[in-house]
Amino acid sequence: MRKRAFDVIISSLALLFFSPLLVITCIIMKISSPGPLFSKNKKIGMRGVPFDLYHFRTPFFNRKNTVDNTSDIKDALQPAFTPLGKKRSHFKIDLLPELFNVLKGDMSLVGPRPETPSFIEIFQEDFEIILRIKPGMVGLLSTSGNIESKTLSSKNAEPSYKQPSAPKNILHAKRYLQNHSFLLDLKILFSYLTRSFLSAPSPFRYRKTSKEKQLREEIFDAKGTIIFIVHLIAVFFCHQSAFWLRFDGEIPSETLNLSLKLAPTVLSVQMTFLYFFGMNRGLWRYSGLRDFLNITVTVIFSEIFIWGTISLFQWQGYPRSIYFIDAILLIVALSMLRCSKQVYTILTQTGVGARRVLIIGAGDAGEMIARDMKQNRRQQCLPVGFIDDDPEKRTKKIHNIPVIGNSSEMAMAVSKLFPDEVLIAIPSGTPIEIKKIIHHCQSLQLPIKTLPDLSAILNGKAIATDIRPLDIEELLGREEIRIHDPKIEESIREKNVLITGAGGSIGSELCRQVASFKPRQLILVERHENNLYQLEITLGEQFPGLPLKLYLADILDTEKINQIFFETRPQIVFHAAAHKHVPMMERHPLEAVRNNIIGTYRLMMASDRHGVSEFVLISTDKAVSPSSVMGASKRVAEMMVRYFDPTSRTKMVSVRFGNVLESAGSVVPLFRAQIKKGGPLWITHPEVERYFISIHEAVQLVLQASVLGHGGEIFVLDMGKSIKIMDLAKTMITLSGFSPGLEIPIKIIGLRPGEKLSEKLFEAGEKVIQTHHKKIRLAQNGSIHSNLPAFIKRFAAMNSNTDPKKIKTVLKELIPSYQMDPSSKAAIIPAQTSDNPPQHSHKALNKKQPA
Repeated sequence: MRKRAFDVIISSLALLFFSPLLVITCIIMKISSPGPLFSKNKKIGMRGVPFDLYHFRTPFFNRKNTVDNTSDIKDALQPAFTPLGKKRSHFKIDLLPELFNVLKGDMSLVGPRPETPSFIEIFQEDFEIILRIKPGMVGLLSTSGNIESKTLSSKNAEPSYKQPSAPKNILHAKRYLQNHSFLLDLKILFSYLTRSFLSAPSPFRYRKTSKEKQLREEIFDAKGTIIFIVHLIAVFFCHQSAFWLRFDGEIPSETLNLSLKLAPTVLSVQMTFLYFFGMNRGLWRYSGLRDFLNITVTVIFSEIFIWGTISLFQWQGYPRSIYFIDAILLIVALSMLRCSKQVYTILTQTGVGARRVLIIGAGDAGEMIARDMKQNRRQQCLPVGFIDDDPEKRTKKIHNIPVIGNSSEMAMAVSKLFPDEVLIAIPSGTPIEIKKIIHHCQSLQLPIKTLPDLSAILNGKAIATDIRPLDIEELLGREEIRIHDPKIEESIREKNVLITGAGGSIGSELCRQVASFKPRQLILVERHENNLYQLEITLGEQFPGLPLKLYLADILDTEKINQIFFETRPQIVFHAAAHKHVPMMERHPLEAVRNNIIGTYRLMMASDRHGVSEFVLISTDKAVSPSSVMGASKRVAEMMVRYFDPTSRTKMVSVRFGNVLESAGSVVPLFRAQIKKGGPLWITHPEVERYFISIHEAVQLVLQASVLGHGGEIFVLDMGKSIKIMDLAKTMITLSGFSPGLEIPIKIIGLRPGEKLSEKLFEAGEKVIQTHHKKIRLAQNGSIHSNLPAFIKRFAAMNSNTDPKKIKTVLKELIPSYQMDPSSKAAIIPAQTSDNPPQHSHKALNKKQPA
């Protein structure tokens, strides 16, 4: 009843107010084009009752009589707007006759736009819900576009609604039905009127451009001038109002003349101070307490200057109380002006259709982001509540947004507030805290996002556009391991450092970190030209002036490797080149043996031959009790380091770690690509779990090993607990804004050849020793075959004709813990005692004491 009364009153007043415009429009239409003034369109109203929708007939003229060129016939046959029709379309005059429908009761001022019977037949199920209320002149969609004017200004209006905009109409209509209220109607009406006014064509014309500007664009272009004029009016009004208040509205004539005489001086002083204090440059959208303080300081200083000026020139009769009254009025006026943008946002922001956001963290970051969401409706975000573990904040409100409870009560908050997503506004939160929050969120199947780093929050610059999805590195459930050892820089500075596999994920990060320690020369060995090219560009940009030597080479090319070592004389070698893809190496075991075993051996021999001081091998946790050819080949590489170190001039050590996040071949980029395609995510087994480490952590371990090692050691990073791949997949789906299993399916495909359910970090016979760094451990006393050189020679003799089963069998003979695929088992072939072991240079002359 209240809404109907509002419709009748407003439509009557509007018709009365616009009656001169209606009369003038009718007269012009009658003179300019023949035909009736109004037309009727059959529409469907509430409960399916049809009615005739009134609107002005749109005047067209046919261009076929004005065609001179036959090629223009097709275009000429199309109807075109008359100038009058264009103006009416721009100013929404076509909608005015619909006020008669509102007065009759067919429609309401605000509601879903009425549709034709044929259109409703197409979406009959949707309109059975929508037509429970009256259609309206203005709807939710009207606040974001001008679809009504486009539809009403076309003869064939119905087909235009059958385009992709139709489902959008229906969506907005349903949203209005779910949220409609008298306050929402007022907001929609006010928003539509202001939007229509601002989108109207500008009355100004420019010779330089033929493009017609909107009033919004004119206002934006003249924003500085408008602010200056508004400030000028405010200063003059406050100055004169101060006299009126001082004398209770009866200003003596002499005093009035004095106030008018001094008005130019006051205006000049006030406007100068406002300019130099930057009052004309602030963004009113973000006005707050600081702006109020700035205004107060500016006005006080300006009043003091005015008092000094009046005293200097000895103008008599100027009441001293005017300074105080004028200052108060001007502070209030300027503050209210800066609140106008926020008031406008409150009056026009409906919140319907916006993403409902539950913010975790009611601190400074949460407050900033909630404020920006409420002020910046373009982000289409509506903060609905806070979650915070601080008991003092419970039941409190921030910007009228309630603090619902703590993180353990998240399920209750979700059932009460119905958020569309969760935002973690704790930039300083540790990964352990973040993982705890995600654990609570994951069961709710809501997308999770987070804020940028802490510096943006401390600078007070956190806004809605800074929101980003959580990085997968934040989900390790442990603090990122950081190693700050000055010995690393001492060991690398002014040294020649060679890195194999330099273009890979680990190799490229290793290059960047080594380059930061200012080596004498950085030697990059990579067999993929694109990777090497990109790395050269990156290092050149980040470290200009760094001496680089780039070699496109394969570590199996002994001649080329010896040439590189002879030319560059490296002192430290980081060996990152390896084949790491488990299923691929199961199908191509010869490549794993050649690259990971023979290539590593030849590199070790070259290092010893050319007097390299340190050799660091990058290994993997798959080398522990290996079940794959890749893991077994890396286990042999570790054995070679321990076997040859005591007799080599080069200090040789190994580093062993788990899956490197975001590295080439890692499961993380694979899952991300599968999510982008809509799934499914392929998982080998629901119980598969792996150790994970970030690229940054992996490289730190490699660098630290070069400092800690004395020779022959295997260093292992404490990577916390292993993570289930199933949990990782579900988390990544959730963080991408989807529901695991529902929107993005997960498919179990079974373990692939060479894979096992879990990895270990140490062999059964290895002794685990804690180093002086609490996160780095040492593996010692692992088993090494006494006749390892004979096996190396057997591996070197293998070629493309070698049976893959034989390759795996030889690996099994050398590594008893190797869990060979049953299908690959064959008779164990004993080592040939006639094989001469490879000759090792300096074996007798340079023997070292065991580490």
